[in-house]
Amino acid sequence: MQKTVRSSLQVSIQKILTTGWIGVLVLGILSNPSLSYPGRDSGIFLYIGSLILKGKLPYLAAWENKGPLVFYINALGIFLSDGSRWGVWLLEFLFLFVAGCMTYIVLKRLMGILPALAGTLVWVAAVGNALQGGNYSEEYSLLFSFAAAFFYVKSLEQPDGKWFPLLIGVSAGLNILLRPNNISMQAAVAGAYFILVLVSREWRLFIQRAVLVTGGMLAVLVPVILYFALNDALTEMINVVLVFNYQYSNGGGLSRILDAILGALMSLGWEYVLSAALGYVLCVSAVFKRGMSNTVLGMLSLLLVIGWPVEVMLSSLSGRNYPHYFIGWAPFLGLLCAFAVHSLFRRVALRFEKYELALLLILLVMAIYGKMNILMDYGSVLARVWNAPGAEVDYVDPVASYLRENTTPQDKVFIWGFRPVVNFVADRESPVSFLPYPLAHVRTPLTEHWADQFYSQFTTNPPTVIVNMIDFTDKARIPDLDTKVRKQTQIKWKDVVLAHNYADILQFVRLNYVRVTTIDGSDIYRLKTNMP
Repeated sequence: MQKTVRSSLQVSIQKILTTGWIGVLVLGILSNPSLSYPGRDSGIFLYIGSLILKGKLPYLAAWENKGPLVFYINALGIFLSDGSRWGVWLLEFLFLFVAGCMTYIVLKRLMGILPALAGTLVWVAAVGNALQGGNYSEEYSLLFSFAAAFFYVKSLEQPDGKWFPLLIGVSAGLNILLRPNNISMQAAVAGAYFILVLVSREWRLFIQRAVLVTGGMLAVLVPVILYFALNDALTEMINVVLVFNYQYSNGGGLSRILDAILGALMSLGWEYVLSAALGYVLCVSAVFKRGMSNTVLGMLSLLLVIGWPVEVMLSSLSGRNYPHYFIGWAPFLGLLCAFAVHSLFRRVALRFEKYELALLLILLVMAIYGKMNILMDYGSVLARVWNAPGAEVDYVDPVASYLRENTTPQDKVFIWGFRPVVNFVADRESPVSFLPYPLAHVRTPLTEHWADQFYSQFTTNPPTVIVNMIDFTDKARIPDLDTKVRKQTQIKWKDVVLAHNYADILQFVRLNYVRVTTIDGSDIYRLKTNMP
């Protein structure tokens, strides 16, 4: 009896230490909303999320070429925190934390504690290198990618279980709604199922799994498609998310993939990518090793062998190597690194099983010590909330503060330079839906239509205030509202496509707006009261 109680207590302590360690790792890579703004993509997600809470629809109220789910995640976060960015931060933490726990559970059961610790640490650290402030669609996709791997393993352990393939399909549908090319793990599961049936000849089981995966995916996608169709937004969603993204993607073949690999090395960390490459070689060897195909670990190796090249291809489709595009590599980096540790240090790793509690405690203490400054910043926020309930705990830049104080909630504000996070923080709506204007990215009938729509909305219902807020990195892409500055700045026409009517908008601004002040380097233009 005493031994049973001691064993139960030990298991409880292990779970506490493990979850604490994973929690500290995740806290260490997230951006603190009280210290800075998120990136541009996150800003548009927050803004559209706030519009959803006002009863408006994505794509119609505001243009953005990501799937709809990320907007509704942001809307939920904003709702939970009553307008603060901390609700979105909480959802980010939960998504990554649950993904971390899921990874650890699978890896520990199949490979042992040391590979589980290594794999979890690697993927979290790699994501941290590429997160750029967070709140990206690729970040939320990680949970569904890890879930697909988790349910794949469960389906192999329990072939008669029908829920697991169904949930893999659900995870695929959710990833499609975030970003259609975030489905590398689910595609790998489909490929692994097919190869396994070629070996086993269990076609009935394969067909059952295929039907369940498809059913799970459709159960997610069909209601969303019907919702947007019934609200006359489906065509615009398809144009923005599918048609435009296809037009926006660059060609390049092998050179594009090689550029993506180089970009991933720089974005995620070369040590993690190269360690995963070693794990990949070992996985390929394991797949062809006699008897491995009959083990769950061998079939997981097959999943990784199929999945990583698929992810490399999908993440390179746009031809633009933004660091957050490679976040989708993280599940493969973590799992492959764990496999490398398991294969190379199996005998050594077995010894650590006896000292699991001590190892977890040491890692937790090291994580806390290494992230002490970050944890102290969170502690300062908690202290502020405790000592002054209702105090401002979100970062508010001087421009947003000015807009709050010098405009009314009914006034429309447009940020020239595509910084919609300012609209969100200031709680001032834009009068137009095509917020990236004057950037058009590609010259197609669709982008010309959106540019014409912008002109109509902008001139019919002109914003009360325009903020000339062009980031330094965009100076060579976006013409300044100030005529003198514009003449002194050279636009790199080979690297940028501007809306065909941008000169007409600049003329409209020149005739109908006056510069009233400059806040933190950004010129503030106000609509003339005697506008004709």
